[in-house]
Amino acid sequence: MKTRKTPTTLRLEAMALEIPEFPEHPNRVPFSGVLTVLDAPSDRAPAGAAGHQVILPRRVAERALPSLLGMAVDFAPGLRGHDVHRKIGIITRAEIVGTRLEVSGYLFGKDFPDVVRELRANRDRLGMSYEVTEVSVADPKARTWILENVVFTGAAILERAAAAYESTSLAATAGVKQSQTATRQKGEIMEERITQALELLAQTNQSLAAEMANLRGAVEEFRQAHSLQASRARDIDAVNAGPTGAALEARVEELAGAIEELRRQNEALRTQAESYAAQSARKTVPPQVLTLLAKSGIGAEAVGGNGKVETTVLDKALDGLPVEQRIAIKSQLARAGALD
Repeated sequence: MKTRKTPTTLRLEAMALEIPEFPEHPNRVPFSGVLTVLDAPSDRAPAGAAGHQVILPRRVAERALPSLLGMAVDFAPGLRGHDVHRKIGIITRAEIVGTRLEVSGYLFGKDFPDVVRELRANRDRLGMSYEVTEVSVADPKARTWILENVVFTGAAILERAAAAYESTSLAATAGVKQSQTATRQKGEIMEERITQALELLAQTNQSLAAEMANLRGAVEEFRQAHSLQASRARDIDAVNAGPTGAALEARVEELAGAIEELRRQNEALRTQAESYAAQSARKTVPPQVLTLLAKSGIGAEAVGGNGKVETTVLDKALDGLPVEQRIAIKSQLARAGALD
């Protein structure tokens, strides 16, 4: 008998500001990064923690997530700390993926061209650090502070070696002013990332179909076993009323219910994939991606509808891609109105 595998669920919380699209805005340099790690002690004591390492629980971060939107990103010369008087950007999106709090937004490229050039030149060693107020701690005497409440007031870009968490990161994804060549390259990269996401969705759909087939086979095996026992029994009613017959019937019903649930999940996934393809096709999906949609079982006539991709389904498909790629795809789909 083949056993049923339970799909892994990726829990995600996300929020975003609605920023009007303005292609090649000279003062908008997109950035994305990992702001902090949740439910884990910091690598070193952050500023204001009186020498204590800290833990920011997920539940606290979820509650404070709305306060992060619209907050500024700052920069200190030397990239070793915070400077709240030097605001060089804004956070427009924040999401919790697993144990990471990820953010994206814009740097003010026209206002701070030298800073943006410095960040791009050193981005391989850069990270981020959050700024908070109204902080409460579970036990101020503890060696490691567990934060019970925070309100985000901004974030700083600095060297990972100076950040509270060395596993943070930063990616500045555009120059001060995009040329036509750079814009074309960005479109090609986005096309490739969306194609990869659609391929992952198709693979997930195939996996669910295979799992349903396995469950149907298991149900058939149970029914055959039950029929064999019934044929050997002298009294069919006694067999059906006995412990073995009752257990088999219960298992058959359980597996039948599991098949029906998987069928509903498969239909929901297919509908979400069609909506995702339809919304993406209106602004970002080129003919090559439409071809991939067709291969995934989503016809071109479905593109352009009003469906939206749920974030849980999209993150399941994007799981395993680098942070920069996933946030770039989500940001593009959000601007296209394709995220639910």
